Amino acid sequence: MKTMRLLSAGVLLLGGLMPVTALASTAGGATIHSAATLSFDGGEVTASVNVLVETIASAPVFTVDPVDDVFAGEAVEVNYTLVSTSNGVDTYNLVIASDDQDVSAPDNLTVSPTPVTLGASITSAESEAETIFIPAGSENDLDPGDLIVMEVGGTSQVYEITAVNPGTPASTTGSTTTAEDPTSLELAPVDGATAIGAGTVPAGTQLGERLTIQVTLDAGTPETAGQDGLHILEVSGTTTALDTNGAQVAFTDGLDAEVTVLSGDATMTREVRNVTEGGAFATSGVTAQSGDELEYRIRMEATEGETVTGAVLTDTVAQYTVYQADSTTLNGDPVADTGIGDGFPLADPGLEVNSPGEADGVLVDSEAAEVLYRVTVD
Repeated sequence: MKTMRLLSAGVLLLGGLMPVTALASTAGGATIHSAATLSFDGGEVTASVNVLVETIASAPVFTVDPVDDVFAGEAVEVNYTLVSTSNGVDTYNLVIASDDQDVSAPDNLTVSPTPVTLGASITSAESEAETIFIPAGSENDLDPGDLIVMEVGGTSQVYEITAVNPGTPASTTGSTTTAEDPTSLELAPVDGATAIGAGTVPAGTQLGERLTIQVTLDAGTPETAGQDGLHILEVSGTTTALDTNGAQVAFTDGLDAEVTVLSGDATMTREVRNVTEGGAFATSGVTAQSGDELEYRIRMEATEGETVTGAVLTDTVAQYTVYQADSTTLNGDPVADTGIGDGFPLADPGLEVNSPGEADGVLVDSEAAEVLYRVTVD
């Protein structure tokens, strides 16, 4: 039976996620407009200049969902959540790696999407009902339907953007300077977040987009029967924006998410009976004469509380006997002969076996797979 495990003691529930404060007080994409006026007898002249505020690179914060224990070869999807802690939009190039303990490396290990672009900003004025304000030009990659995370009332909370109303940076025309019209974001609370009201969110509050990514893999095969394997996953990456030293920021998720690959063990019994003499199945003491018909019975099941995957049975026709064509069954169902040699379907590379009602190669406890076949004594 599968069980669900928390992936790491370092996993944070999103409701308690506290984004790291962005390494800036002004949003990336904001315009710093400065104008000076010279007055003189008979007139005046105004000169202005703009400075564009850059995004300062900051590693995102990760959380990860629990995942069920799996069997060898089973497809797995692990959901991670990223939250931007930056002051502006940034693109993260992500890679995935697995540290494999007592299990072969997973197949098809991927992370998607990559790269990931997340919007972010910093509020420039106090909030109003259902609305926050950010510098004009800092709304890049913040769109209706996006989820954002910001601190409200001392706790990190989640909101959905319902509308984006782009503003206009400050500007000067002639001798007249027009103040900035900030961008406004209309928000709806998510998962019981505090409703936004007048003054609920002060100026200087960092907000970052939240996005879910998926790591997918096909679980490897445990190396030892009866001993579970472990894939320890790590998402890492680099920012596209630069830090205050002009360098990209490298980061890891810091979670060591675990995927447990279950390994079972199995038992098998082999019996024979003399069909011609009408004998019962036995593990020993059966006798036969030339021309007698023998039937072999092989029963296989997983040990108590475990499941075995990839189960394949191989056998050889005993010396001094001849296999009877089309006599093999699995759980009472006919098994086709191979058409090679004497057609014996258990010859190498063998027959994939399963407990009744299970997928090919799957053995479970208390539900034995049963193979029968017959031979004739020379």
